[in-house]
Amino acid sequence: AIVASLFLFSCNSGSDKKAEPEVMPGESDTVETVDTLLNSETISFFNHSGYSDYARSRLKNFDWSRFKLVDTWKDDSLMKSEFKPDNYYFERYGKFLKYSPDSSLFIDLDSYNTIIEIENGKLTGFEEGPDTEISLVDPSKKEKTRLIFLGPGGSVDEGGWLDKETLVLIGMQYNDEGTSAKPMIWKYHLPTSTFYLYESPDSVDVETQLDSWRKERLKGVELK
Repeated sequence: AIVASLFLFSCNSGSDKKAEPEVMPGESDTVETVDTLLNSETISFFNHSGYSDYARSRLKNFDWSRFKLVDTWKDDSLMKSEFKPDNYYFERYGKFLKYSPDSSLFIDLDSYNTIIEIENGKLTGFEEGPDTEISLVDPSKKEKTRLIFLGPGGSVDEGGWLDKETLVLIGMQYNDEGTSAKPMIWKYHLPTSTFYLYESPDSVDVETQLDSWRKERLKGVELK
């Protein structure tokens, strides 16, 4: 018995041996880091999109470091619907869609509240209403998932992908009077269905900022 015990001890006592975490069936091994401030990848995305230059040119003392994590929630029951584009959908909205790194998914920022038509070979946009809906589309499944829905008191101006699992959106939430707004950033992690909301304490003058970036992003569309 003593010899057997010594044998078992020698087999299990190595200075380089580490216990491996056990992943139970059905558990996800996805590791996610929660950032209370915007990470460098997020800031780099907005720099690359051109939004950083726009913000600094329009907002006094604009600083990405002022965005702080204010809320987080998990939502695995987002509203889904069938994706049934008409024959001209991709011709009208195609260049404004935000595709994932592997092009399997895309974010639709515009089709809910902006009707883009082709008139005499040119794109013309018409406002459908004051509400905003941002959708995540899976063309292979012909499925559309509502990520964000905002009434007249909010807007989403830009969005895209940080990596194949994480997307980011930036917009504003207006005060009750509709005269100013707080800049806000939503991050969504697909594997865990988790949202992270970042907010800046700075106020934006709605009268001078409303739709200005959107017009820049939809360059080539005559908005009416």
